[in-house]
Amino acid sequence: MNDLFQYFDLLVQTVDQASRLRQQLPRFLPTEQKIAEIKQLLTGASIHLSVMQTPLAERELLSATQQPNAIAPVQLLFVMTQAFSVARDAVLAVDAAWANLEFILKDAESQILLGQNLAESLNQGYCSELVQAREVIASVQGRIEQDPLGVIAEIDGQIKPLLAQVKLVLEQAQKRQAQLQEKLAIADDLLKQLIKLHSQSLAAFAESQEKVLYLTQHTPLAQEQIDALSQWLTRLENKLEEGLVNPVMLGLDNWISIAREYIVGEQQAYTANSTLLQTRRELRGRLDALKAKALAWGLIEDITLVDLAQQAKQLLYIRPTPLEKASELVSQYEKRLNKQD
Repeated sequence: MNDLFQYFDLLVQTVDQASRLRQQLPRFLPTEQKIAEIKQLLTGASIHLSVMQTPLAERELLSATQQPNAIAPVQLLFVMTQAFSVARDAVLAVDAAWANLEFILKDAESQILLGQNLAESLNQGYCSELVQAREVIASVQGRIEQDPLGVIAEIDGQIKPLLAQVKLVLEQAQKRQAQLQEKLAIADDLLKQLIKLHSQSLAAFAESQEKVLYLTQHTPLAQEQIDALSQWLTRLENKLEEGLVNPVMLGLDNWISIAREYIVGEQQAYTANSTLLQTRRELRGRLDALKAKALAWGLIEDITLVDLAQQAKQLLYIRPTPLEKASELVSQYEKRLNKQD
């Protein structure tokens, strides 16, 4: 602005000087010299701005160490226009900064508070970026009136990158937290499935032990294994409350893998024991059906069939039933019946 006013004074002085010379011209037959002087003032390099030092590398033996910096009025007007644009833009930028700085700082403080609350809810604890952002805000508060553009630059260069970094870290933490909650829900569901299946498997095993005699035993999991798995899950949940996210994530993956193995094994044991009981029931029904068939064919009193039927029935209705022997007797009964037919 100081340069602009100085340029304006120089331009006015030059125009006034040309005006005075013009007034001194005679009405008729003015001299060419006077007209040339006026023309030089208005169109030539007639305005001296400052003295420029000649760089040492450009000097010659007889050259001057200083050179006058002269400029034409039209060129000075162009420089003034540029200076005015710069000054105008600066004033508008400062005005905009003053108008927006309060909102910008409040918004930054709000983001810091939200970030801290989110960090605490995610068990992130101390966040150095948020502390650093608060310190920058505190340092610029006193410079808003004197240097609003500098404050804006610090906000853009320091506070915003810090908040963006915090946002990224917290978003990643939220994502991990969501994954953990999802895995915890899966683990809880698997544990319930396992407990229910274990109860069913124990019942099927006990009943098969009571009613069926078979060479291959299908033993359910020991209760200690179920209890240990449940206690392991409780420890993982406690560690999560302490903020140990990564160890808990790894632990849950291992827990889920083992729980699924247990469920597969328990399902196999339950199916095998249930199949033994179902086979015993099916052999009873099959024997009854064969006897009905023998009656229909008039072979019910066949001595061999009667003997086979009595042996098979005796085995099928005692506890435990020797399943392989009973199955063999029923098969013999069926073969004998078909031969008699």
